[in-house]
Amino acid sequence: MKRDVVVVLTRTPYGRVHVPEGLRAARGVAAGFDRHDVSVVFTQDGVYAARAAVDRDALNMTDHLADLAAEDGDLFVDEASMTARNVTSEEIAPDVSIRSGEEVASMIERADHALDF
Repeated sequence: MKRDVVVVLTRTPYGRVHVPEGLRAARGVAAGFDRHDVSVVFTQDGVYAARAAVDRDALNMTDHLADLAAEDGDLFVDEASMTARNVTSEEIAPDVSIRSGEEVASMIERADHALDF
């Protein structure tokens, strides 16, 4: 049965495996047998991974993001977390949509499952 799944990335991208592993999980959930609807949310320190300047290849993000896009997965960044960290909308990668903190909270609340990385 198809479900709505939100993968929440909360950790900084460098020096940790949480971002690529979270994206790997999102990719697997989206491509699995039931082909769930998957959204990835960059929040808290995870907003740094949503920046255009981040080296996606070095973080092993590129293939995960390409596969997720092929499965119609969506990428979002939490505007409240951006503001708290002085990250501007101009810094965000073009394939990531900005959502308000309320929209992010609602997205997580409505999801059938949420995975936190």
